[in-house]
Amino acid sequence: MRRLRAKDVMTAPAVTVRPDTPVVEAARIMARRRISGLPVVDEEGRLVGIVTEADLLLKEAGPGGLPLLAFHADSPPPEVLPLLRRYEGRLVADVMTQEVVTAQEDTPLHQVAALMARKNVNRVPIVRGRQVVGIVSRNDVLKAFLLDDAELAQQVEETLRELGVPAGAVHVEVRDGVVHLRGQVGSPAEARLVVLSVRGLDGVVGVDATELRPEPQVQP
Repeated sequence: MRRLRAKDVMTAPAVTVRPDTPVVEAARIMARRRISGLPVVDEEGRLVGIVTEADLLLKEAGPGGLPLLAFHADSPPPEVLPLLRRYEGRLVADVMTQEVVTAQEDTPLHQVAALMARKNVNRVPIVRGRQVVGIVSRNDVLKAFLLDDAELAQQVEETLRELGVPAGAVHVEVRDGVVHLRGQVGSPAEARLVVLSVRGLDGVVGVDATELRPEPQVQP
């Protein structure tokens, strides 16, 4: 069964900026392209950071976006220094985030989605080595849900075959992305495996297994 991978949904080539790009130009690119983040690359196209709308918010918020300690302390505490750097920065290098969550072209899409959820990021640059070859946004991840119910049902049935479930043992019906399973499998453990495997398929919204039951065990 073919799973969606980052390369199947990524935007390529990614729109990028250089560290010496003025902040105002990065903001204009985001507004013009209607995107919320830009990978930052060096002269060789290698990823060195990412600049997002969140990094630019302090520029628009002004002094009100900073804690009072940033202005009234003789030596600002370390925790406000990154905020001051973004507030005062004029170039992308001054405001960008250097620790970037990335993935590779063959990374399964569900793993990219999991990265976004765990790291609370809206986009993941796709790299080949250190070269940026594309970018996957949350909107790109939603492309997994463009599969219609018939296509999902075919994927579920293929998954059941791969799990060794006998043909006809489990009836599959998909409605609005929710997979309904009805029938019998060998054991409670096999039922759990089926549900977990189906739930992990691209585009599956949920699994209703209330009518999926293990076969009765024969008493010796």
